[in-house]
Amino acid sequence: MDEALKQRVITGVILIIAVLLGVTLLPNSVFSFLTLFIFVGIGGWEWARMVGFDDDNSQSFFVFILFSVSLIPILWPDSRWLFIVVGVIAWAVALVLLAIYEKGISLYKENKCLLRIAAFLVLIPAWSALVTLHAHHPALVLYLIFLVAITDSGAYFSGKRFGKTKLAPELSPGKTREGVYGGVTGAFIWSVLGAVYLGVAGADWFYFIFLSVCVALLSVAGDLFESLIKREAGLKDSGNILPGHGGVLDRVDGLIAVLPLFALGIFWGGVLT
Repeated sequence: MDEALKQRVITGVILIIAVLLGVTLLPNSVFSFLTLFIFVGIGGWEWARMVGFDDDNSQSFFVFILFSVSLIPILWPDSRWLFIVVGVIAWAVALVLLAIYEKGISLYKENKCLLRIAAFLVLIPAWSALVTLHAHHPALVLYLIFLVAITDSGAYFSGKRFGKTKLAPELSPGKTREGVYGGVTGAFIWSVLGAVYLGVAGADWFYFIFLSVCVALLSVAGDLFESLIKREAGLKDSGNILPGHGGVLDRVDGLIAVLPLFALGIFWGGVLT
């Protein structure tokens, strides 16, 4: 095993253990502030770097503003649902932007505020949804994390073996449609197992699986949207805090995309409520 792969495996194992312990053992109050630091703090710092804030002072100020806005769902917990709905709408718009993206487009370079504002519409809603899901049922958080991971892994291995048709060559040359099919297949199998484990029954069973497949597809869009931001910034990774994996956003890009939709879908559909 070469050194880079060894480093990646070690970091991956540590992350898995930390996530399992954090989600299952931490009370919601502690979990909330820890994930706030990770998603909004570290994630916001990396986002600032990717959208043109080149010095520590401007990056720190950007994160400070993110934290300030995050006080709203902390002080008024009921407002989390407003942020979650905003997050779902924001990702609907992001899907359109991904569909019309062309290499060399000057829209984002000439209007840097667009991707800067996007941080508030992505990071805070994702964190709000994560905290809401954890407060309701920590197992839902683990289910979603593994759903995204299985989709990503299935897409990678399926793409390596069968990939021929590029999904979005201007954003992520390595992604293929065949890879997406493999990822969604893995997500479908996981959703069936998850429905059984979580005790989902009746009509909710079909709804839960349909929601999970939609979430799996959206997680691919989350990955592509981060690729869009990195391409505009000329960066390979969002950061280097995770040896062998890049930055925090490199690891949670798919997750932050699907958290608002999954949370809204679970509660709107009355699954496990």
